[in-house]
Amino acid sequence: LEIRLDELRQDQQAGREVQRRMLPENQAQIGGIEFQYNILPSLYLSGDFVDYFPVTNEKVLFYIADVSGHGASSAFVTVLLKNMTNRLRRNLKRQSSDDILYPEQVLDRINRELVDARLGKHVSMFLGLIDLPTSVLSYSVGGQFPMPILKNAQGTRYLEGRSQPAGLFIGAEYQCHQVELGDEFELIVLSDGILEVLPQKRLAEKEACLLEMVEKQQLKAAPLKELLALNDGKEVPDDITLLTLSRIC
Repeated sequence: LEIRLDELRQDQQAGREVQRRMLPENQAQIGGIEFQYNILPSLYLSGDFVDYFPVTNEKVLFYIADVSGHGASSAFVTVLLKNMTNRLRRNLKRQSSDDILYPEQVLDRINRELVDARLGKHVSMFLGLIDLPTSVLSYSVGGQFPMPILKNAQGTRYLEGRSQPAGLFIGAEYQCHQVELGDEFELIVLSDGILEVLPQKRLAEKEACLLEMVEKQQLKAAPLKELLALNDGKEVPDDITLLTLSRIC
């Protein structure tokens, strides 16, 4: 039994290392936009995933994904997501497909491939594409909740949009939304695990709390664990991911 447990630990460690290497740098600047993220897994492996990268000289793509369930089976789907987006990037370079330039088409591709794979898993996603010269965000939503929070000169607010998670129904439809980010902005994207550790009881109160934290610049990627008071041995009931994008002129 001890030998089997040791083998399991080694497998988990190997899987965690593979997942870590798939993630982007924890802090990066792309086209004048600063990206930061923090992932707090509920188990050794995480079903949450983030990525961001330049698609062209003028466009940057990013996404946050929350795979249903926990542990190794959910982490495996994050590998598939990484492979799918890498394949779409290669297709653009080969000029065989420009799907990656349209967030709704990317989500549609992910949905169809997950449904066809019959893994019994679905994924909630928010996928955005920023046009750097115009500072316009085009985005598509696949079951993402809570919605990202945008803070700019117009105020602090949740973005709009909803749709079904990817991997549930072959006929799911995804739309493209657009919003002007402005010269200076902060965009906060969260997985729903954060809702389970907030002290408020009602969902509306939790959403109002997150909005207030962004308004007061209290919700940051780096001190996330301390901010949520999770350093005192509290168990994390679900994976928690925080991705921030910001630009200050």
